Amino acid sequence: MSQLKSKQTLLLTLFVLLSACQSPSDDTPTLESDIERVIQQTLDNMVFVEGGSFIMGDFGKLERNSDGSQFLAHWSSDKDDDFLHKVTLDSFSINKYEVTWEEFDTFSRATNRPIFKAGKWFHLPEVPAYMPNWYEAKAYCDWLAEQSGLAFDMPTEAQWEYAARSRGLNVPFATNDGLIDFNGSNIKGGSDSQKHPVRGDYYPPNPLGLHHMSGNIDEYVKDWYLEDYYQHSPEINPQGPKTGVKKTVRGGSNASSSRFNMTIRRHAVEPDKADYVGLRCVINNPAPIHQ
Repeated sequence: MSQLKSKQTLLLTLFVLLSACQSPSDDTPTLESDIERVIQQTLDNMVFVEGGSFIMGDFGKLERNSDGSQFLAHWSSDKDDDFLHKVTLDSFSINKYEVTWEEFDTFSRATNRPIFKAGKWFHLPEVPAYMPNWYEAKAYCDWLAEQSGLAFDMPTEAQWEYAARSRGLNVPFATNDGLIDFNGSNIKGGSDSQKHPVRGDYYPPNPLGLHHMSGNIDEYVKDWYLEDYYQHSPEINPQGPKTGVKKTVRGGSNASSSRFNMTIRRHAVEPDKADYVGLRCVINNPAPIHQ
């Protein structure tokens, strides 16, 4: 009997030791703590954008003819952004950074989605994530709304341009001065496909404090795409066409030339396909979340 008790005691001791080895310590991150951290850092990085009116589209620049007369030259060679139109937006907040792999992977784990690893870019925590497709991008912003109780959503095309242009300034690029320094002090473009960590001090933000709205990675917006939408879009808080085949994408990437990184440029992708497009979310609340 004593031998049996000794064996039982030994087995119990081994079980306790093994359990201690397998149990996470207080310092080991859990999914719950990762979710809390992602929500908090997202809220901390929201930038309030006061609403107002602006002229949306390719505002152009004044050039001179050989005889000295002036004419308005378009920044963009595209035609879908030529129709200038007034837009009036309510105030909102927008994330100063693009969604990172760390943030999107946490969302995937929290919602029992597979970790999306595709393409040629590094899957590093602070590098901007490219979404599996538009629907998953929308699901991410909806998840932020569910977790925080705030009105998170994807930005509309009008909200995106208004913020990129620092509340509608006539600037072709979302850089510190609205232009591109070809020495590389405020944007990276050309042939570099490497995406920079979103919080790195590589380039200064635009005057609103928003990073990489030109360069780094293209970004989804909420709207369906229609080439002639600017010719009949409503003035107040436009939401884009009611239906469509493709979703609008704004911004540019490090692999693009400067003309593709302009604040006014529009292009589109099929919503159910991965196309190396990133995301930043907005909160549709007329008051700042940071008081």
